[in-house]
Amino acid sequence: MKKLISNILIFLIIIFLINICYSKFILKDNLIKIFGKSAVIVTTGSMEPEINAGDLVIISDKEYYKVGDIITYQDDEGFLITHRIIEINQNTFIAKGDANNLSDEENSNNNIKGKVIYNSKILGNFVLYYLKPIVVIYVVLFIGVNLYFIIIKINSKNTINDNTEEKIDSKEIKKEG
Repeated sequence: MKKLISNILIFLIIIFLINICYSKFILKDNLIKIFGKSAVIVTTGSMEPEINAGDLVIISDKEYYKVGDIITYQDDEGFLITHRIIEINQNTFIAKGDANNLSDEENSNNNIKGKVIYNSKILGNFVLYYLKPIVVIYVVLFIGVNLYFIIIKINSKNTINDNTEEKIDSKEIKKEG
């Protein structure tokens, strides 16, 4: 049972890493999408009091958006902005931060990355701390070393089982012979 769980865990980690590489290097997307959902950390207070600077929001791809939806979109300079839609036109929308006096420039509907479906006031700061390069290196090394030892342990168990089966077979041969 433990072997099955560890194999499933290794499989999920590998799939997760492949998905990250695919999103970053092949799609050239600045968002990592898992099952159509992405995590974004808000860096300004433009959506206060609903969403504060440092909050982590989960966004989801939607087919349709409406006035009042809080969305994350990419502006012309490539920055991700999380604001509320205040106006929708044929192929464009206008958004505005709740704490801002002025609305954003008109943007193409194609720039929308997703609608905010979850907001965590605690996880954002936690993720910001743990996404520092040195911490990421330590976490990756920790996971890599553990996977290495799990694989060695699995291989050694398989070797022991193979040797045990050979000994049993040889004892059976001696008894018959």
